[in-house]
Amino acid sequence: MCGVAMASVTSTAFAEDTPLSLTVSQNLRHDSNLLRTTNARSDTVSTTALQADFNKAYGRQTYRASARVARANYNRFESLDNDARALSASIGSDFSANWQATLNGSLNTSLNAPQDNPVNNRLLRNVRDYRDLGATLQYGVGGRWAIIGSYDTNRLRFSEDFAQLRNADQESAGLRAVYAASDLLSFGFGPRLVTTRFPQNLANPENKDKNLDFTVNWRVTGLSSLNLLLSRRNTTAEQTNGTDRTINAFTGSLGWNYTPRGLLAYGVSLTRATNADRFQNAQNFTIGTGGNTSRTFLGVQNVAADTISTSLNLSSTARLTGKVSTSLSYGYTRFELTNDRSRSSTGVSVADQLIGNNASSSSSSSRLQSLGWSVNYAAYRWLGVNCSLQYYDQTPDLNRPKFQGRSVDCGANVTLDP
Repeated sequence: MCGVAMASVTSTAFAEDTPLSLTVSQNLRHDSNLLRTTNARSDTVSTTALQADFNKAYGRQTYRASARVARANYNRFESLDNDARALSASIGSDFSANWQATLNGSLNTSLNAPQDNPVNNRLLRNVRDYRDLGATLQYGVGGRWAIIGSYDTNRLRFSEDFAQLRNADQESAGLRAVYAASDLLSFGFGPRLVTTRFPQNLANPENKDKNLDFTVNWRVTGLSSLNLLLSRRNTTAEQTNGTDRTINAFTGSLGWNYTPRGLLAYGVSLTRATNADRFQNAQNFTIGTGGNTSRTFLGVQNVAADTISTSLNLSSTARLTGKVSTSLSYGYTRFELTNDRSRSSTGVSVADQLIGNNASSSSSSSRLQSLGWSVNYAAYRWLGVNCSLQYYDQTPDLNRPKFQGRSVDCGANVTLDP
């Protein structure tokens, strides 16, 4: 199975320094267990996408924008055919002598993954709409110390009635002090408050998270870097019956990349998250006497309600030639349902309502493992081809069925980037 590149038309109107690029891609995926159920059912999905990217530095400002539209067609499960749209934009600026500000926003509309639907109704066409707006203000650019304030507001909506309990409005505000011990090592520390409201969830209308964040950004050598975010979290889940719950947990992420001289590159990431974590954007900031740029590693998004997810991902990439590379990857995720979950007036937990499960037990755990292999071929500067093979296996818990399967992906992309 192979992807077919879509045709693109070049234009002489673009100048050499045009900051705009256009990518057309075609991908085919065959999955032996597309719905992630115990009784496997296979299907082939064709996805055609068009993406435009803009990146321009002008004076002390940097402008970025990206827009993507895609059409997915299912060979067997035609009811899941859908259009996906994504739009993001950001502007960053240095001003005065020692200040830096950024503003970013994003919109994303796509089909909710079938495995996130109720076990008895995987084919439900549930559309997920996510909108986010954020800003950061930093004092201290290029010195030893910096103070970074951040604010973010986002909205999550689902189209189907069964998922309305997961609709959420979230606000987050944080303040962090960052110390650059050297050009290669910096530490951050500070509080972050997150409030998540569930407009349609009468049993659990609001969660409040008090986080104390500790960060490390360390470029060990020119070939190795490490990024750490560790949060001590205190969560208060408001209950309409007056029995509010308090949960304490450690969450965060760890990322390490190593690229020795030669053909190989290695990567390790570890993420522990709850349903309050979004993690869709990594934060960039410049600090240090050498003005190096650090990037905070972030990972898992949209974890199910009342669940703590711990994920480990390992990867190794070999550049066989100037145009051909191959990668191996391994992923392990453990899902843990917290004890003493909130109960609705019917005596069924909110988490059970979301997935159509009437079990009364309050704790459970399961794990998901995956093993993947991929090959990428940069045939030309404007043409890329890739194929990948993945095996996956899920153990059961109260919310998740046992399943296993494999998928094969092949695709090609054409990029107009003058």
